[in-house]
Amino acid sequence: MAKHTGLSRRAAREVLKLGGVQVERKRVRVAGKTVKAGIEICVAFDAELPAVPTMKIPVVFEDPWLLVVNKPTGLPTQGTWASDRHDLLALVKTQRPDLKLFLHHRLDQGTSGLLIFSKDASINAQLTKTFTEHGVRKTYLARIAKPLEACTVDRPIGRLRNAVPGRFGVEGDLMEPKAAITVFRPATDEEKKGLPEGHWIIAEPRTGRTHQIRVHLASLGAPVRGDRLYGGDEAPGLELHAWKLALNHPATGTPIEFVAPPRWIPE
Repeated sequence: MAKHTGLSRRAAREVLKLGGVQVERKRVRVAGKTVKAGIEICVAFDAELPAVPTMKIPVVFEDPWLLVVNKPTGLPTQGTWASDRHDLLALVKTQRPDLKLFLHHRLDQGTSGLLIFSKDASINAQLTKTFTEHGVRKTYLARIAKPLEACTVDRPIGRLRNAVPGRFGVEGDLMEPKAAITVFRPATDEEKKGLPEGHWIIAEPRTGRTHQIRVHLASLGAPVRGDRLYGGDEAPGLELHAWKLALNHPATGTPIEFVAPPRWIPE
């Protein structure tokens, strides 16, 4: 690694520890691992990575089968190419080393809110099926720069070819666009209670595409505040929160709903 990347041997060992080395697309942390000629080795080094976070992840719900947490903003759901220690999943595993957790959906790094894990392999497949068949109702809260009337956006989303930085869109030269539907409406006075002044909306995605809510709002000329990637107004962070999750419990079949108070409301 040191010979081919320009990193010092000490820096190369640190990259290994952080999870920034993949051999045939699998993370490797052992410095002495022997590989055969022709094997692909990817080294991802990010000099701007902060210290490994030590924050406590809030648990919203737990039973013998499920663990539901409230993800902080600014934290990747899973590890990146450069690290698998600076992310939510790593923190939760550190917080609960007794559990083997299965992740079923993701939130963008800037998005806060609800994420659900299964704790039991016996219901892992059932919960995966529930998500795949759109059996989970997701409700998001977002602040935008101007009023938006209730509407449904039904526009396929694809990755924009050659876009730097990488992003998605509903028009232009799209790579493999896929169906995407999002229902929007203004938040009620009760739903906005305790929130800062502004134009708050409720978003309910009917599909699960990458950046779906952000892309659909941008296509309406009303991007999320703080969403610099899609033209949003300046804000301290992305003002998008995964507020509610409703589904039938994968083990008992009982309807359940989880709610994570928005981070803008003081506790």
